[in-house]
Amino acid sequence: MKITNVKPILCDGGFRPWTFVKVETDEGITGYGDCSDWGLAPSVAKAVKLLASEVIGEDPNNIEKLWWKMYRRTIRAVGGIAHKALAGIDSALWDIKGKLLGVPVYELLGGRCHDKIKLYWTHCGTTRAFWNDIVGKTKIESYEDIAKLGEEVLRKGYRALKTNIFRPGSSRRPIDGVNRPIDKQTIRDAVAIVKTFREAVGEEIDICLDVACKFNVPSAIELARSLEPYNLLWLEEPIPIENPEACLRVKTSTKTPICMSEGLYGTYGYRRFLELHAIDIAMPDIAWNGISVGKKIASLCEIYYIPVAPHNCHSPLCTMITAHLCASIHNFLIMEFDEDDVPWRDKVISEPLKVRDGYLELPDKPGYGVDLNEDEIAKHPYKSIPGAV
Repeated sequence: MKITNVKPILCDGGFRPWTFVKVETDEGITGYGDCSDWGLAPSVAKAVKLLASEVIGEDPNNIEKLWWKMYRRTIRAVGGIAHKALAGIDSALWDIKGKLLGVPVYELLGGRCHDKIKLYWTHCGTTRAFWNDIVGKTKIESYEDIAKLGEEVLRKGYRALKTNIFRPGSSRRPIDGVNRPIDKQTIRDAVAIVKTFREAVGEEIDICLDVACKFNVPSAIELARSLEPYNLLWLEEPIPIENPEACLRVKTSTKTPICMSEGLYGTYGYRRFLELHAIDIAMPDIAWNGISVGKKIASLCEIYYIPVAPHNCHSPLCTMITAHLCASIHNFLIMEFDEDDVPWRDKVISEPLKVRDGYLELPDKPGYGVDLNEDEIAKHPYKSIPGAV
């Protein structure tokens, strides 16, 4: 078997774009991957085209060999756009191998540790506050609306949710910037959102708050301490990810668990953070690392007794890809999932996602169990998305 073509496919995902990868072979088996990037999707797609020359003509079964071949091409640009493109191709190769052998990808990764994948409702409240028209939901305009949304979380069976800092009814967008100080109003907004959700869902439901690398160390510590009474499952990325010593300082200054690492690439990127015990929970993005590296990251985290909760706010295909990895790892904690999404989400894959009572059910079909519906994708051409949370 030989690879004959590698093609990126861009799609409008509503409040973020989706970037797919299609890998074709001379035996008619096609694999699909995902390397979605919210801000630089066209650049990632261009990188996929550049890396295609490294794998066309090769046997797609030799996944590890091809990973290293593509890595050598990108060695002077490790991480970022180059690594995301590599990840998309890598994940598509696993799909091909599963289809060739007639087994789900999780079987190739060692079989199931988990029969179904526990999910948390991500961007809970944020999507309806800023993109309600895109997902067809009633706009969040008050804290009463937040409380009602918490009740909806319970009705749908989710045992965890994640939200962001915003003020319902305010025209103020979610905070922007990186490594900045926090102001008292932002602290009050964060506490108000978390407090409202906590009162609505009770103590048994886990709550996470994502602040997307916005603050400096003293501000992150102040925020984390202010949230201690609400027993968060985690505070996510309160500071930029580059400095493991700074992460350690935040982690050891609060009882609030700290979840970081969506922006890290490969085992080398994780090494120092784990050696220092600088994070409580790891959240690798499989669209940005791929199945091959994602499995290695999870194994490395296992050595340090760190649970893995993958970052996953991309396409439905990415949800399936990430879920296959999650099913195969012992230290899986929970997986991110956008319950509020565009109406065409399930139409771009060959069969809809099966989410029941806060869990994703995995199919037992070969590969990832779904293919892309390219005709449907063509109806939703790529749109640049400004100012993602």
